[in-house]
Amino acid sequence: MAVLVYGPPGSGAELVAAGLTHLGAPALAWDGSSAQPDPEPGLEGSGTPQLLRTVASLEACLARWPEGSRASAESWATARERQRHLITATRVVLDTTHRDRRAVSRALAALPGSWLSPSSDPVVVAESFSFIRGVPLDLDCCLDARPISNPYWVEELRPFPGTDPRVSSFVLEQEAARRLLDVAEQMVESQLRPEGRSRPLIRLAVGCTGGRHRSVAIAEELSRRLTQRGVRAVVWHRDLEV
Repeated sequence: MAVLVYGPPGSGAELVAAGLTHLGAPALAWDGSSAQPDPEPGLEGSGTPQLLRTVASLEACLARWPEGSRASAESWATARERQRHLITATRVVLDTTHRDRRAVSRALAALPGSWLSPSSDPVVVAESFSFIRGVPLDLDCCLDARPISNPYWVEELRPFPGTDPRVSSFVLEQEAARRLLDVAEQMVESQLRPEGRSRPLIRLAVGCTGGRHRSVAIAEELSRRLTQRGVRAVVWHRDLEV
């Protein structure tokens, strides 16, 4: 299925579309600076495109504004407004504020192919992040993992990320982590409507100080729990490689 990657100028839509195409998912980018494009040759006949939205702070977008056009807050706002009608049908959002080209490539490579499969089921995005670098944009829910004891202060665990079994075990064995995960599952459950009227995207972020240990372990475990229940889940680790 074709993918339409959209986001305001400077948010990285072109970069993400190129990355998806490289991974075998034909994609077209639209930065909102002009009218929405028709499918290019090669994308026609694939039905309604899957949608991926790129978002970034105004400051990041202005700093990365495409060459050949004038950067301004007004142009950025106009582009976002022109794309607004797509938001409610979008299943995945990628916040590129703190991501360079390599980080975007890693994130796309980790994206499960199942999100491209036509389905009326919503996609839950569990995103880890660092509070030091700011809260991700356009969230439905945000959880704070900082009350959990930090593996950073355990010398033998410090070098390893939250995806490492040793760090994950240290985090998930704590009562505070179990309570946080229970709350996260309840928050997602409250958004899943059995009548089939759920929003296509439910975006939940988990933050800790550095975005490398606690939030990563919690996001991974939440995704695992949701997947076991048959929920389509995607994990983003925004600051793991920063």
